[in-house]
Amino acid sequence: MNTNHEPSSEYVIPISFGSTEIIETGNWGFLKPQTSFMTAPCQESCPAGNPIPQFLYLATDGRYHEALQILLRENPFPGVCGRVCFHPCETDCNRAQYDEPVSIRSMERYVSDVAANQPLNLKPVRNEGSKRVAIVGAGPAGLSCAYFLSLLGHPSTIFESQKEPGGVMRWGIPGYRLPKSILRKEIQRILCLPIQIKTNIIVGEDISFDELTQFDAVFLSPGAGLNTSLSIEGEDLKQVWMGQDFLGRINSKEKVTLGKECIVIGGGNTAMDVARSALRLGSKVTVAYRRTKGEMPAIRDEIIEAEEEGVRFEFLIQPVKINRLQNKKLAVTFQRMKLSGLDPSGRPKPIPVKRKFITMETDQLITAVGEQVDLSWIPQDLIKNGLIEGNPSSKIFGGGDAIDQPRTVVHAISSGKKAAISIDLCLRGESVNQVFSKIKVGNKGAVSMGAYLKGREDGEWPEEQRIITYEQINTLYFESSRRVRMRKRSDDKRLKGFSEVNLSFTSKEAHFSASRCFSCGTCNYCYNCYFFCPEGVISLDPVQRRRIVDFEHCKGCGTCAKVCPKSVVVMKEVG
Repeated sequence: MNTNHEPSSEYVIPISFGSTEIIETGNWGFLKPQTSFMTAPCQESCPAGNPIPQFLYLATDGRYHEALQILLRENPFPGVCGRVCFHPCETDCNRAQYDEPVSIRSMERYVSDVAANQPLNLKPVRNEGSKRVAIVGAGPAGLSCAYFLSLLGHPSTIFESQKEPGGVMRWGIPGYRLPKSILRKEIQRILCLPIQIKTNIIVGEDISFDELTQFDAVFLSPGAGLNTSLSIEGEDLKQVWMGQDFLGRINSKEKVTLGKECIVIGGGNTAMDVARSALRLGSKVTVAYRRTKGEMPAIRDEIIEAEEEGVRFEFLIQPVKINRLQNKKLAVTFQRMKLSGLDPSGRPKPIPVKRKFITMETDQLITAVGEQVDLSWIPQDLIKNGLIEGNPSSKIFGGGDAIDQPRTVVHAISSGKKAAISIDLCLRGESVNQVFSKIKVGNKGAVSMGAYLKGREDGEWPEEQRIITYEQINTLYFESSRRVRMRKRSDDKRLKGFSEVNLSFTSKEAHFSASRCFSCGTCNYCYNCYFFCPEGVISLDPVQRRRIVDFEHCKGCGTCAKVCPKSVVVMKEVG
C-alpha cells in the first residue's frame, strides 16, 4: 500500500503484506481513539536532533524546500552533515530490523543540494532585549552558536584565527568528502544573519581575553588545532609530517609532493583522510594502527572506502623509533602489540609483546594520532581536566572540541545549539536545567530548537514523548525493499584528483529512498484509519491533514488503532 498519498475518487483499497487476523474488535463504548505521537529512535540518536521522519515525509511529497526549512530549524549544516556525518540515525533506524535502514544521511544531502538555491525564511525572532555575544572559533560549533543566537535575536561577533571560517570542515576534511563549494554556500547562508566575523584574529595576541568579557556573553570553541606527538626518536626528521598540517596544506591548494611510499600512523578519521589524500598524490600508502580494525575510531564508511581505493593496513603495531637511511628513506621500527584488558576509556588496551619488533621502510611518515586544544590563552578557572568547563554565572560557555564530548562535526553543531539556548536563558535570567528537560529529544543528549522557540514565545512546552520501538510498528503495511545506496565515482577516476567520490541520488532514487521511512511515531496520513473504520465515523480534513472522529457514534472497536502502521492511534478511556 502506498502510505504517502491522499485518497482520490478512484477505487482505492488498503492491502496488507501479511495476515490481518490480529485485527480485533471489542471494548465497545468506553475506549475512544486518540492521537499519541512518539519520538523515532533515529531522531533520538541524531546529536543535532534532526526531525528525520518529518523531513523525509516532505521529501516523499517532493516538497524539498519545506524539507530543507525544517532541517535548518535544527541544523545549519545539512549539506555538510549529509556528507561527513557518521550517521548514528541509520544505526538505530527501526527499519533496519525489518530489512535495511533508510538512507537518511544521503537524503539529507539530496534535500540540501536540491533546495539550496531557493529563498529561505530564516527570520530571527523579535527580541527587544537582544544582547551582544562574542564567539571564539568559526568551526562548526562557533558558526552554529552564532546561527542559533541570531534566530533567537542576539547578534554575535566571531573571532577566527584562520583566513577563512569553517574550522575542521574547511581545513581538515578533503574535497573528495566535502567539496568546498558546498561548505562555502552553507557558511554564506549563516553569515547572511546578524553575524559579524573577524578573521586572522588570534585571541591572546590580537585581542585579549579581558576584551571578550566586555560582551554580554562569550562562547569559546577554539577547536583541536595542535597535533599530538608520538614522543619517539626521529620524529623531528624532515620526512615526518603531522596529519593536520598535511591536510591543511592540501586544502590550501599548496603543492604537496610525496615519495612513492608513505606510512600513516593512526586509526581515526584524520588518519583515513591523510591516507586517502596521500593516495591521490601518487603514493603507495600503509596505515599502521596499534589496535585491530574493530577498534578503529574512524567512520566505518571511510575505512571501507580506503580499502577499496588500495590503502594497506597493518594492525597491532606501534612506532618506537625512526631512522633516516643512506638511501634517504626512513626506517620505522614498530613494536608488536596485543590487546589485554581495558583502558580507562573502556577500549581494549594495547600492550607491547616482548622482543617482537618489525621495521618498515618508507619515503614519508605522517602521524595522525589525535589532536589537542590550545587552552593557554584561557583563564585557568575555566579549565578542568584539560577541557573548558565554562562558567554560566559569568556568562562564559564552551563547546566543540574544547568540551567533554565526541569530536565529530555533528556533535560540535549540537554543542553550539545548546550553548545558544543556554546563553539566551542566562541573559533572560531563566533556569537552564529546567528548560532543557522540556526540549530534549529522547534521552541521548539532543535538544530541539523548534520546541525551545515555541515554548519561549507562547509558553507551550511539548509533553515528553516515549521512543517508539520496532515492535510497535505494524509492519503488515510495508513491503520489503533494499535501501538505496549512493553511486560512486568510477575507480579509474577516484584517485586522479580530489573530486567528490560519492555521487548524489537521482530524483527517482530520492523519492523511493524517502518513501521507505516508517515515519515511526508520527502520522504521515496513510488514511488506514479512514478506510478500515467499520462505522464510518472517521473523516479527513485534506487541508489541515488531520483526522476527525465522530465520538458520539464511535463504538470504540479499536480497528483504527490496530491498523495504524506507526502506533499513533491509541485507544484511551473517556469520561
